[in-house]
Amino acid sequence: MILYREPTRQELTVLRRSFDQWGIFDHVLDKEILINEKKLNGSRIKEVYLTTKDNYKMIPGNASLSYIGMLVGYLKRRSFVPSMAGADLIARVGVKFPFVIVNQTAEALVLYGRDIMHGSIVDYGNLGRNNTTLIILNENRIPIGLGINTVSIGKNIPTLDKRIVIKTIVDAGYYLRNERWIDE
Repeated sequence: MILYREPTRQELTVLRRSFDQWGIFDHVLDKEILINEKKLNGSRIKEVYLTTKDNYKMIPGNASLSYIGMLVGYLKRRSFVPSMAGADLIARVGVKFPFVIVNQTAEALVLYGRDIMHGSIVDYGNLGRNNTTLIILNENRIPIGLGINTVSIGKNIPTLDKRIVIKTIVDAGYYLRNERWIDE
């Protein structure tokens, strides 16, 4: 049973456009893109993995892609949404990707899944219109989550300081909060 497949022509077009928008198109040119489809609660999830061409040649048909490649995101309808590993890749090698940098107080709150107020934003860049998916970075430029801006973010808008401007979608602390500890 094969657990993965190559992207269809339409999926590949969506992924290439998205990789270009996130600024990692040049980085993934020499990588193999693989799709792993899963059914969860009645809906299909398409996981997007990156691996090297050499690793791709050695993959046995029943191997789990998590051992061979990196889960960089998900295909949802006709869009690509990065995973936390994908956000880390984008933050390291991407150019001109949408981001916000938050202060230490907001960093702690984001790691618990909380949303971001305007007054907590230290810097931002490449934000288009509202509802833009963006990477949330701490002051050391390390990705701590993904979010969506709900209003335009500007530096000189004091009335927005206590207003939530970014809805946190996923955060780096998620897996720790949901990890099951085994009693010894």
